[in-house]
Amino acid sequence: MEEKNVTSRRDRNLADIRRKGGDAAEQLLVKKGYEALSARGLAQAAGCSVGALYNAFGHIDGVVREVNMRSARLLQAALAAAVTSTDANLETKLTAMAEAYFDFARAEPERWRALFSYPVQTPDDGRLFTVQDELQTMLRSVAGVKNDNGADAVRLTLLWASVHGLATLTARDTIRGLDAGAARKFLTVLVRSGLATEIDDP
Repeated sequence: MEEKNVTSRRDRNLADIRRKGGDAAEQLLVKKGYEALSARGLAQAAGCSVGALYNAFGHIDGVVREVNMRSARLLQAALAAAVTSTDANLETKLTAMAEAYFDFARAEPERWRALFSYPVQTPDDGRLFTVQDELQTMLRSVAGVKNDNGADAVRLTLLWASVHGLATLTARDTIRGLDAGAARKFLTVLVRSGLATEIDDP
């Protein structure tokens, strides 16, 4: 019984460090980017030793993954809200989701950069792949697509890849002359043309 209590106390301590370290990392990453994260600084913010921080997260990658999961859930919530905000046709619903995706990238550039550009040094834990699968499921549910491997599913994936590319390029300001307002309006064209494109079954 005593050993069980010790284990439980250790687990609670690690969970507390993950929470405090994750909170500190999230605030710093949003303001200054993932390059500003350091084990020493996060340990100090969490009120623990560097060793304890690594016990809780395994690696600095683990800290970024924790923030990325929080960011991914915020993005999911924004997309879900966009879907429920309209009862219109499929094109309007997908356009609303695309605009929410685009707006998140513009409003949260450092979260976006960490989600899609952080140079991971350790094996992936698979959690973000689960989030991607959930996004695909959301898209297919909105579109009424039943066959995950059919032409309609492929078309949705290609459409969203186009939306993601435009959102990422605009968030990074990497293309001279790419106006954010014009790019956002172009999302309607992307969705309309994506839905109209014929895709052969794989």
